[in-house]
Amino acid sequence: MRIGVLVLMAGRVAGGPETYEVELLRALARLDRRNEYIIYCTGAEAPAAIGVRQDNVRYHVLQPALRAVSIAATLPARLLRDGVDFLHSTFTPPPVSVSREVLTLHCLSSFVHPEFYRRSIAWRLNTLLRLGMRRAERVLCVSQTTADDVHERFGIPRARLAVAYNGVSPRFQPVPAAEAQRRVREELKLDGPYALFVGKLEPRKNVVRLLEGFAQFRKDTGSETRLMLAGNRTGMTPAIEQLIARLDLGDAVVQPGYVPGELLTSMYSAARMFLLPSIWEGFGIPIVEAMACGTPVLTSSATCLPEVAGDAAVIVDPHSVPSIAEGIATLDASADLRATLRERGFTRARMFTWDNSAKATLDAYHGMTRH
Repeated sequence: MRIGVLVLMAGRVAGGPETYEVELLRALARLDRRNEYIIYCTGAEAPAAIGVRQDNVRYHVLQPALRAVSIAATLPARLLRDGVDFLHSTFTPPPVSVSREVLTLHCLSSFVHPEFYRRSIAWRLNTLLRLGMRRAERVLCVSQTTADDVHERFGIPRARLAVAYNGVSPRFQPVPAAEAQRRVREELKLDGPYALFVGKLEPRKNVVRLLEGFAQFRKDTGSETRLMLAGNRTGMTPAIEQLIARLDLGDAVVQPGYVPGELLTSMYSAARMFLLPSIWEGFGIPIVEAMACGTPVLTSSATCLPEVAGDAAVIVDPHSVPSIAEGIATLDASADLRATLRERGFTRARMFTWDNSAKATLDAYHGMTRH
């Protein structure tokens, strides 16, 4: 087969969707030397980020640089010229269809919680995703919860849906405690116990209630454990900083911004616990990254998070500040619980590999040939 792949996030420091594109394509390249892949991207940073160089993989950077034009006009012409068997859109599909399609659906938050997005962004995302779900012969969902939501909300037949779980890169492994603590101390100027959050500082990540719960935990217990909020800053950042000041957490919260992968493993490994009490996730890659590094996890009862975490995390109500505070306090106080979750987390993380994701994706591709 000649498979076209449209990537929109690789090389853009775009969190989970970027991780998905980069790691999936690397895994497909490892496992599949038979099919030909043409990767269509909107900037020269994408091929460098993906980093695959082999005979059956080639890249085409779409022009002009204005994405609205290159995706709507240049891409269809290029697909016809290249004679692809089908196009796999890994984030959003093109507005114009000239070939058979596969679509990856990461999350339905823009439909369920449009208030989390600027109105123009929610409208554009939802318009394109509706088109893609209607046209795609295979819709790949990154969790069973997401697949169930797509079926129930949009009536997509189960036969067109497939689950291809996200994975965790092999680079996420425990760093020896002394080395991890030294790196965090030297590079981030943080010493002593801390809880870690990794993710974009956006409403669906529930950062406001996380801070309120953390403040309540500190007040109730007198703990000296601090909180590190690691992730891209957004338009929400000023409100977060105001909340930190109002809660008198200025000395207790560290905000390093975006953290490169080579430092992130040390941050996970040195953390006392990892916190992701999101309101909505399609998968929640940082959960399995933390588990793979041996970090005890607290997450929420929302959407797919219990599905991904299994019995290897403390589960809290994301809408309840007292629930979040109590969960943090329970983890902070119990070394035995942290040790138990650490061992369970290693087992859980091994279930989610990018090779498994690539195999499920290849199964969906091969299903296209039977129609």
